[in-house]
Amino acid sequence: MKPSFKHDCDKCKFVGKIFRSLNLEGTKKRATDLYESCDSDFGDKYILRCSSKGSDYITTNNFQQYML
Repeated sequence: MKPSFKHDCDKCKFVGKIFRSLNLEGTKKRATDLYESCDSDFGDKYILRCSSKGSDYITTNNFQQYML
């Protein structure tokens, strides 16, 4: 499996994809790249990359809360 979107840090580790809801009803869904953060000792452990745009990501310690 390969990432769908470009990530700006080559030290973060791509671990797979999850599907997440884009709205509260759960009717709009999107595949999202899941990375382990390279600097999780100082913050959130996971990065959810939603597109190749630099600012289009979510950092979290609990990526399961975004899964469908």
